[in-house]
Amino acid sequence: MGYPKCGSMLKRGMPVHVAIIPDGNRRWAWARKHGLPVWRGHYEGYRVAKMVLNELWDLGVKYVTFYGLSRENCIRRGRDELQKLYSLLGMAVDDLLSDERVSEGRVRVYFVGDMSLLPSWLSSKMLQANEATVGNGPSVVSIGVCYGGRWEVLEAVRKIVSGSLELGRELDEEGFRRLLPLGWLPEPDLIIRTGGELRLSGFLLYHAAYSELYFTKTLWPDFGRDELYEAICSFRVRERRFGR
Repeated sequence: MGYPKCGSMLKRGMPVHVAIIPDGNRRWAWARKHGLPVWRGHYEGYRVAKMVLNELWDLGVKYVTFYGLSRENCIRRGRDELQKLYSLLGMAVDDLLSDERVSEGRVRVYFVGDMSLLPSWLSSKMLQANEATVGNGPSVVSIGVCYGGRWEVLEAVRKIVSGSLELGRELDEEGFRRLLPLGWLPEPDLIIRTGGELRLSGFLLYHAAYSELYFTKTLWPDFGRDELYEAICSFRVRERRFGR
């Protein structure tokens, strides 16, 4: 499969790390029109996530990060909806581990977030997936579950104040970033958010300082291959100066 054709104004190659906020599952118009429950949108959203992940892998994107559930979602959503979401996440673990690229050792799977908010069967399943694929690479798919950017910064601070780390007299930005649960990944080049909202909602707050942002009104279950390519082309025609 070839790279997206973005015209003659290209300034960059493909992004190395694409992060995605797949918003709009609960507001999916098709499900509402047909009187279907909210969980149907989540199920269709999972189908789209698998398609997008495979497209990005085929395009040569090495790192893909999904915002599966925010920490606020895990605290504030209703019990019934969360149970459906947890079942989908359990399915996601199984599907990822059975994927040919993962089973052959080419892709590492990494779940990150406040696992204490999850049922024990699911947190154990996710941690086992992390451990089982720790030696895989060079590609990585990471999924934030009960995750938040503020939680991630606090996790790094807890490591420092607990005295569990021996730090030099001065700690620079890069050194602090590496203490973050996702600090071992390269910073995201492109962050895509669907669903019409124009905010990050706590996603990758420390990592997104120079990320290119792509917002679309399309609800995640309706997000297709063509719009994924449009988002990547949007990135490729931008000039990134990083303060220079």
